[in-house]
Amino acid sequence: MGDIGRSAEQVKDNTMHALDTTGLSDRVFDVFAATAKRGYLFLCNMKTNVSRWSRRAMADFDMPGEYMYDAGAIWEKRVHPDDLAMYQESMKRIFDGTSMSQNIMYRAKNTEGKYVMCSCESSVFKSKDGEIDYFAGTITNYGIMDEIDNVTHLSSKSAFLERLEEMTEEDRSTTVMMLVIDKLSSINTLYGYRFGDEVLRFFGAELQKIVGERGTVYHMDTSMYGVCMHDMDRAQTKLLYEAIRAMAYRGFDIGDKHVTCRVLGSAAIFGNAHGEADRITANLGYAIGQSMTIYHGDIVFYNMEKHKHEFGDRDIIGTIYQQIMTDFSGFSLYYQPIVDARNNRIIGAEALIRWQDDKYGFVSPDRFIPFIEQNACIFELGNWVIWQALQDATEIRRIIPDFIINVNIAAPQLERPDFHYEVLNALHDTGYPPQNLCLELTERCRELDTDFLRGEIEFFRSNGIRVAMDDFGTGNASLQLILELPLDEIKIDRSFVQNIQNHPMNQIIVSAIADGARTIHADICIEGIEDQALELYLQQYHPTYYQGYYYSKPVAKGDFLSLISS
Repeated sequence: MGDIGRSAEQVKDNTMHALDTTGLSDRVFDVFAATAKRGYLFLCNMKTNVSRWSRRAMADFDMPGEYMYDAGAIWEKRVHPDDLAMYQESMKRIFDGTSMSQNIMYRAKNTEGKYVMCSCESSVFKSKDGEIDYFAGTITNYGIMDEIDNVTHLSSKSAFLERLEEMTEEDRSTTVMMLVIDKLSSINTLYGYRFGDEVLRFFGAELQKIVGERGTVYHMDTSMYGVCMHDMDRAQTKLLYEAIRAMAYRGFDIGDKHVTCRVLGSAAIFGNAHGEADRITANLGYAIGQSMTIYHGDIVFYNMEKHKHEFGDRDIIGTIYQQIMTDFSGFSLYYQPIVDARNNRIIGAEALIRWQDDKYGFVSPDRFIPFIEQNACIFELGNWVIWQALQDATEIRRIIPDFIINVNIAAPQLERPDFHYEVLNALHDTGYPPQNLCLELTERCRELDTDFLRGEIEFFRSNGIRVAMDDFGTGNASLQLILELPLDEIKIDRSFVQNIQNHPMNQIIVSAIADGARTIHADICIEGIEDQALELYLQQYHPTYYQGYYYSKPVAKGDFLSLISS
């Protein structure tokens, strides 16, 4: 037992007897160990009690070597005290022959001294004469899984946020960059999710090559990446961004397809920004939007002092939270007409939330909804929107009896078990007919499990409620999703119809979406109609409904009633 915890090399260097590594140095072990991206492979010769482990375990858990005697006892020292009895009992059953396999979860202390959740799946193997020869298995480190993105194999969003928190505590200059592949959704729409994932992987790999040793690249969400760097001034950051833009514009080959991308970017340079990590990420997201809408893809630098009271201001969000939990005093609903494409008759409207305050004035929903969706108060606000919309729509139906009210539903609402009953109760108490309510699933809903999403849609439809997919073509959406979900309506996002006459790719996308919608017998609503010429051009896609400023901008209930009464 004197050799416990000593590697084969250590033992040899001390002129002691070498560990017997018979059967443990096979090339097959190296192959399987290399494929264990999020964990470790181990193989134990039961006759000698000498084991071989993946080399990564040495770095991640401070294991003494690749080859070890009595590795079970060594690993045991890293198991959390509360999980130790379970671990010891499981190992005892293996070594006394009571059990032939092991499948347990426990916490283990890594090199940094943190306990991370691990799972072990293992089996024993017998020789032809029935003797137990080997004990082999894999240990999955869920701490690594949380830090590695499954699609790109880059560091994940959680790792980015953790690193950003650390960097805000440092005195040295820090540069954080956010990048977005613009309209990745077009690729998803035409070629499907799997090909889109390949694009994300290729782009991420090329991005890391360009950044090199200057920083670390993270895959945040869908088409968004983050980059953390030190000691990069504004000019250097801009040059780096232009190199990234050029790479995306040149594109890369995936199979028989050549893919080019447009990149949007934002950056912040700071030092010792203690407690500001949330504000930095929020405002970088806001600056990304400016890169797209105002600066034509140029990088937008966020100045923390200049924009101290802009997007993500804690006082604004705090005031909104307070009003949601009290009387919704600052909130109102505006209504944008939805018209019948055959005769331009108003047949419905989309309810859109607005917030105004004496101190802050009118605040765009784009500035506060992302924060609200991350907080439990989204359920209170969502329920209020449904009730208010149904009450207003009841009044509107006195003028338009077949009027349909469209209400946006966020992913957190859909995931809440009692959401079904909130909707049904609102319909019952207001007396509003279910067939005249359409729930619009917003972009993040498309990220939910498809089977779950299908079940939710089927529930609402079984109760007479219509379900639409909003802003289709943006975010994580593909034509396959249309075919898999029993939708009543597909709303094509306005970004695909703006200047569509001069964009052949957008023409192909709109045509494909329209064809997919007709395949499942869903209605088609095209958003973003700005003038009569665009309306006439889009008639070739045979839409069911139109929506846009050509008919009316979103207006308050009183103005909407005047509009439909004139």
